[in-house]
Amino acid sequence: MNTFTEFQRFNQPLMYVIFVFVLITTLIPIYFVSQENELQPRETQIIMWTGLLPVAIFSFLFFVLQLRTQIDKQGIHYGFFPFRRNLKLIPWRDIQSCEVVQYNPLRDYGGWGYRFGRKGKALNIRGNKGIQIEFVGGKKLLIGTQKPQEAQRAIDRFFIR
Repeated sequence: MNTFTEFQRFNQPLMYVIFVFVLITTLIPIYFVSQENELQPRETQIIMWTGLLPVAIFSFLFFVLQLRTQIDKQGIHYGFFPFRRNLKLIPWRDIQSCEVVQYNPLRDYGGWGYRFGRKGKALNIRGNKGIQIEFVGGKKLLIGTQKPQEAQRAIDRFFIR
């Protein structure tokens, strides 16, 4: 095993339920407002696009957003695509400690995504396992993983302190 590579997406069933809920709760009021007020077609279009634009952005991110992680001899590479096309590298020399841990996403970081919490910064998509990195300066970063054993094996292979 030369490198550890992982790609994660927001593809949990609950996310689809939330997506449908947001879509319905956006469309129904737009429909009723346009019917009750007998708006002109142009006004209805403006209201519809104003309501649907945030839903469209949310949908785009929901289906495209991807957490990418790679562990190799250089260090740990990570990034949220499409915000970061090239992965950011954390060289091994900048890392004080590194291990796979179990955590509570809601309590420790306030949820999933790109988060700041009482335990530092986190990038996570799902689950409660992650690569906990403590930098030489004391800052912390957690990168979520769905492959905790494989990630730990890669860390054990490449991280020497």
